[in-house]
Amino acid sequence: MEDYDLKIYISSHKHVLKKKHFRDSKLVIDGCNLYHTLYFTSGLDQEHGGEYADFEAVVCRFFQNLKECSIKPYVVLDGGDDVHDKNIHATKNRAEGRIKKAHALSVGRPRKVLPVLVKDVFKQILRKLEVPFVQCVAEAAWEAAALANEWNCPVLSNKTDFYFFDIKGGFLPLYRFQWNKLALVKKSDKKFIPAKVFSLDRLCTRLNLMSKHLLPVFATILSNHIDLDKGMLPSPKSSESNSIDGLLRWLSRFKVPEDAIHALLSHIKNPEDSGAVLKVLTQGLEGYRLTPSSIAQFFISGKPPPSPSPCLPEWALQHLAKGKLSTIIVDVLAEQRTILSFPVENFRQCSSNLTSRPIRQAIYGLLLSTRPGAEVEEYDRQGLKLTSSRVEAVLPSKTTPNLQLETLWKTPWHWRQQVFLDALCASQAPDRLLVPPSLQLAVYVTCYWLKHAQPEPRPEFFWALLVGLVYGELSRDPVTQRGAVPKRLKNLKSRGEQTPLDLEAAHAFSQWQGSLRDSICLNQLLANLVPEPEYAWLYEGVLLHGAVGELKKGVAPESLLAGVPQAPQLYQQLKEAVEHELDDEMRMRFGASSGRPSERPTLEGCAADLSDMFEQLMDREEEDDEDPQHRRRKSKGCHLDDRIYGQTCSIRTRLRSRTRKLYPREKKSEQSHWE
Repeated sequence: MEDYDLKIYISSHKHVLKKKHFRDSKLVIDGCNLYHTLYFTSGLDQEHGGEYADFEAVVCRFFQNLKECSIKPYVVLDGGDDVHDKNIHATKNRAEGRIKKAHALSVGRPRKVLPVLVKDVFKQILRKLEVPFVQCVAEAAWEAAALANEWNCPVLSNKTDFYFFDIKGGFLPLYRFQWNKLALVKKSDKKFIPAKVFSLDRLCTRLNLMSKHLLPVFATILSNHIDLDKGMLPSPKSSESNSIDGLLRWLSRFKVPEDAIHALLSHIKNPEDSGAVLKVLTQGLEGYRLTPSSIAQFFISGKPPPSPSPCLPEWALQHLAKGKLSTIIVDVLAEQRTILSFPVENFRQCSSNLTSRPIRQAIYGLLLSTRPGAEVEEYDRQGLKLTSSRVEAVLPSKTTPNLQLETLWKTPWHWRQQVFLDALCASQAPDRLLVPPSLQLAVYVTCYWLKHAQPEPRPEFFWALLVGLVYGELSRDPVTQRGAVPKRLKNLKSRGEQTPLDLEAAHAFSQWQGSLRDSICLNQLLANLVPEPEYAWLYEGVLLHGAVGELKKGVAPESLLAGVPQAPQLYQQLKEAVEHELDDEMRMRFGASSGRPSERPTLEGCAADLSDMFEQLMDREEEDDEDPQHRRRKSKGCHLDDRIYGQTCSIRTRLRSRTRKLYPREKKSEQSHWE
């Protein structure tokens, strides 16, 4: 049974949800569910890679409204992916679903896809607003429910898990929490948020005084996270046999969970399944039993919750709880597995995650330094399929001593710095980069991206990224943003849905964002050797795609920045800092931005022509499949098809020849991989 069905069921029973004028209270918030909901319900861009600055404004408004109602929020964030063996099947299914959603959005079908950096941006906003939050080692639902129960306050989320926890202060469904519609208490100036609260007692009263201790059995049966064959469960003899209501009424016959479980087991046709079902149901009951929370002390004294993994040193556990380390380290240390993110990109190309794999290998090398020959199982996509591969943990620098995770932050900074520079293939130390500290990490990432992205990014993509960085730097300071942002860029950003998705640009920018994501993780692991920037201002998807469109028409980057004296100067500083890390050949390709659209190297022109030719052939095949009459007409156009086929063969030959000339530094095996 899907979560959505349960939400409909709860909403359709008016007496289960009670109106509440919510104010003057503590509130435990399911953080991951909150940032998903705020992003998806605010009309923010998803297909162009994200609108992080606008997302920051939404989050700030949410917490400001809580403050106006004297509500004290405590945010609880999920930790790593649930990649333990017992749950890996369900986790992989969800990952495959994310791949399909991203692909659908890339071809114009509306889906919900969260941009790559949303969680990093969200944590930074919480720190900036001084909102108390904790990042758990694993999934946070139980911890949030236990904390709310301990403090006798509600928990806020859209997750259906919270319908089955016996929380004293109740559960506030986020979709019924009207945070943006504040109202006044009668005859006062005090504000409240119109909301609805759910409690187990009200539901059980409606269900013939059903024992609330039976609901965890119901939740376990419905759970999408447990591989349980629903066909093994008995069906009540009623017209509602396949409905939520029917299952609840069937369970209401029993007084205690043990009786219900015994009845379930007695109806299983294959006795061999009894043990597995009993184990699943017993674990489900235990999973919904609330005991004192392990995170309450963190909010009081800053003491991090205990780690279930002995691999995490104390310093890492502390910074993980504070949200200053990526949760990927938990997955790698505990299971040597990780599931990567799947942005909107060109799904006919290799995954954009491959570009930043060397950076992740450095992360794995630091985490698994005591395990010689260690590998991490990475789950990525190949086409539209979820695949896994073993990735070697490698420290990029051979000049540093034997680094140990236990003492990593005590290692001299210049050794840690060398690891970072080697991983990003850079030579200039941060103190020698002649750009604002807030843009140094972006410069390193851009240099790395230009050297490693395949296919090589167009110069227009590079120039657009720099224009976007200038825009973000000028916009993020509230003191200088008035009148300090070029009007032409403001207009590009305001176009929104009018900006078409350029799949080639989307793929290149996904490679850049993936490189930034992994560089953030590496930088944090090395104690932020490079100043931590405000992530929300480093990427603006709609703006960048709009800038690419203008640059392809021949507009110079400097023209987009006209009207603000410091803008072209900052652009030039960034450009020179990046070019310093490029060889002469790359400097020639990416340096000129004189206002003429770049002429792609012959390799790129051939690749584009080849792609177009194949598109025509594929379209013909699809038409043939859909229209039988078209096959009879096809003979008339056979000569055209022959010409197209001949041209594609010729182009393919030129492409291979040109590849060897343009990329002599690559091994033959690497060329064949990308071809």
